[in-house]
Amino acid sequence: MGGALPEKLIPALAGRNVRCILFDLGDTLWSRKDMAVWERVENAANVRAVAILRKCITSPSLPNVNEVTLGKRLRESVDERLRNFIRQEPGLEPHGGLAIVQVLQQWGIEGVDTGIGGAIFEALRVRIPESRPLFDDVHPTLGALRQRGFQLGVVSNRHWGGKLFQEDLQMLGLLDYFDPRHMAISVDLGVRKPDPAIFLHALNALNVPPEHAVMVGDSLLSDIVGGKMLDIFTVWKPKPSVRTQAQLIASGVASIGHQALTPAESASGNLPDDLPPGMHITDDDYVLAHVQSRAGKWDQHLHDQVKPDMIIENLSDLLDVFIEVGEQ
Repeated sequence: MGGALPEKLIPALAGRNVRCILFDLGDTLWSRKDMAVWERVENAANVRAVAILRKCITSPSLPNVNEVTLGKRLRESVDERLRNFIRQEPGLEPHGGLAIVQVLQQWGIEGVDTGIGGAIFEALRVRIPESRPLFDDVHPTLGALRQRGFQLGVVSNRHWGGKLFQEDLQMLGLLDYFDPRHMAISVDLGVRKPDPAIFLHALNALNVPPEHAVMVGDSLLSDIVGGKMLDIFTVWKPKPSVRTQAQLIASGVASIGHQALTPAESASGNLPDDLPPGMHITDDDYVLAHVQSRAGKWDQHLHDQVKPDMIIENLSDLLDVFIEVGEQ
């Protein structure tokens, strides 16, 4: 274990029969350390989307800017549309093609169907192998867990999935550990974490009851709250930018020097000014870490819901705890 985080909260594991470990993808397994590379591949995808947009739409309402600027504006507008939908319907996966149509309507462009919208949205896909390297301990950890006899699965919220996503995972070597039949991806199912249905999709395929499973992820609201709904043992691997908040959640300390926010205020986007770069208002690790009552103390019900059973800094920390399949 790294010294920056609290000790593992193991009591909830005692006597539990563990047969299966589910993983979130995204920041749980890979990083975006090289922002120059990320910007380059994202801009390339943006320009591809603009090419389809200009081919299909000749409206003078399109902003009169260059391709890179228009592509960036399109992506930002679509991202905001998707986040708005998720805030209103957190258990449902938004339709990317419809989000494109709605953005174009905001720009004064009517008559675009979701088929064209879907093609433009697909062009915005950023392929994972060229943009997000795996953490160094991912392959050794997954390999060791499988060798120890644990069944492995995936439960992940993603806007782009399907065959290309599986190709990305194959290129990263992750399909050596995860059978696609044991993967529950939100865009492919239409349902998102924390809805129990997406967890059950993977668990039913694995033939494992929830109480015999572990969920490892970086999102309190999606992975921890969702897992606890089904009595899954939950492991939080917080993003580096929220490790201070991880200490707060583990210890139950009431205040970290920020103005108190109610859940409604957090959902509306009224967040502190120090929101870490690259975080959106649906990145609940930060939001929930700041949700306090007006008295300056944690709402106990909310605290119990979001408090993980265990906190890790590195994926390999799992190997110190899950030694063998069965009763722990």
